[in-house]
Amino acid sequence: MSNDQLIDTLNERIKELSCLYKLSNISANINLNLEDKLQAIVQSLPDAWRHPKHVIAELNLDSKFFFSDHLPQKHVSQKYILKIDDVDRGYIAIHYDANLYNESVFLPEEVTLIKTLAQEINKIIALSEQKEREEMLQKKFEHSDRLVILGELTAGIAHELNTPLGNILGYAQLIQEHNADHQIAQDTEKIINSAIHSREIVKKLMFFSCEMPQQMQKVSINSLITEALNLLKFTSKNAGVEIIFSESSRDIMAKVDPVQFTQVIFNLLINAIHSSSAGQSIFVFIENNTSTFSLTIKDEGHGIKDSLKDKIFEPFFTTKPTGEGSGLGLSVVHGIVKSHGGEISFVSKENTGTSFEVTFPLN
Repeated sequence: MSNDQLIDTLNERIKELSCLYKLSNISANINLNLEDKLQAIVQSLPDAWRHPKHVIAELNLDSKFFFSDHLPQKHVSQKYILKIDDVDRGYIAIHYDANLYNESVFLPEEVTLIKTLAQEINKIIALSEQKEREEMLQKKFEHSDRLVILGELTAGIAHELNTPLGNILGYAQLIQEHNADHQIAQDTEKIINSAIHSREIVKKLMFFSCEMPQQMQKVSINSLITEALNLLKFTSKNAGVEIIFSESSRDIMAKVDPVQFTQVIFNLLINAIHSSSAGQSIFVFIENNTSTFSLTIKDEGHGIKDSLKDKIFEPFFTTKPTGEGSGLGLSVVHGIVKSHGGEISFVSKENTGTSFEVTFPLN
């Protein structure tokens, strides 16, 4: 090997090591998300090649494309597949303008280099995705812990409020029975209505904290849904919203608490109605397999903001104006579903709609 060849080889090795060092720094930068890291990687790749000023680097991950510069219509390229956990996820590619270079522009060392860089990028992607999964799990654990603590708190609050509310209601009804004054009768009626409303909120608190005794029965799920829809006909008609129920081909029989299951249907449907505009539709589906059945309620409403998605099952959280919602609807649903051994999930997009799915065991 001549001195010039040796120098060229050493220079290429230095460029390779410099590029790997940059990748290491990008990977270690905690202020960058995965997409930012991939764009930074793409910008750093051209410096490792023979003609860096003419190189266009490309990275494709799951059909998301990142480029270091505008890609010419005709180009010559070398490419290497990105494989993470034995799954092809995309590739990295180096391009030159075909009007300036042909396939011989790529050095033998650069074939090895692109393979090495692809392996490093695989590690960076895998590490970032693993970190995202861990953060998501941590959030779920924290959310579950908060719900457990709030469940204990709300159980205590519900018991503390139940007795004085019962006394207020009882004495108000007693006054009403022995009163002849019209104004006092009207005021007493307001007290009774407020006390009943407050007891309903307490009942929701007890549902959330699973303090209400369950009356598990083998019932027709189709019938429970139909009854709930009949009760909500007036509400949906006033809102100008149509509820479309797609029944399963055969009746689904399952062991649930009928009152609590109806509460789940009511809360999800009322939320869907409030989220919808006149002329929109709400779709209700049920289906079952050998061990579970699922209820899906899908609306075409305003959707849930991404910033609120982690909070919607928390008690007392509401987006409604003060006085129009207790913030207990979805937390009650969550508590009932969990107490039945079921699961609840949702998909929502702003200005497109929301779909809630609850899955219950048949027995």
